[in-house]
Amino acid sequence: MTDAELLQKVKEMLFGTSQGEWRDDLLTLYIGEVKEFMRDAGVSDEKLASAASVGCIAIGVNDLWNYESGGARFSEYFKMRVTQLATGA
Repeated sequence: MTDAELLQKVKEMLFGTSQGEWRDDLLTLYIGEVKEFMRDAGVSDEKLASAASVGCIAIGVNDLWNYESGGARFSEYFKMRVTQLATGA
């Protein structure tokens, strides 16, 4: 999956549409942060590029999107899903 395709999928999951370019640059930064977290947790690049990771990436982006000042954190579901993707469980 290309970066552009991933961006469109994340927008569909978060906003119900992939139309428009509203906040694409910010979303792309969040996607990068989430993917780096997942990679550091042991998720392979192959798995990161697959459809299996799209939902997890979208949840991670949502977690970062909705943070309060000084309170950015990933949800328990996101962390459990990252563990599953990293271990193949």
